[in-house]
Amino acid sequence: MRWTTYRARWRGEELRATPEQRFDGLWVWLVAPRATVGFDAVTDDGPWVRQVPAADCDVLLLVRTAGTWRGLPVHVHDERTGDGGGDLLVEYAGGSTPEAAAAGFERVARGVHRRWVLRDEVRGLREDTALLD
Repeated sequence: MRWTTYRARWRGEELRATPEQRFDGLWVWLVAPRATVGFDAVTDDGPWVRQVPAADCDVLLLVRTAGTWRGLPVHVHDERTGDGGGDLLVEYAGGSTPEAAAAGFERVARGVHRRWVLRDEVRGLREDTALLD
């Protein structure tokens, strides 16, 4: 499962996408699941990719899996499985450093706090979509 991804709407079709900042502006790698005119195959079986300026896309979206853990808002970043079930790597999305620290989140960068939690403790998993300018 892809917990965080980008999508772009290009020529009326929504495709997986990867933005890339270049010296001449923002570009997007579009990924098609099937052979598509103007796209190059990565392998014989796909996927098929094409680079376009972000301005050529109708919409560029950031899509994240969100939910709550012990009442705190979180975004899911990874998953691991083991004998006792699954764990999720969640990032605190509440904006309060003291609250994140009190809940046992580890600071991994300024304003970024993560921890592994039991999958069964994460509630209300859903996709949150943000429009990128």
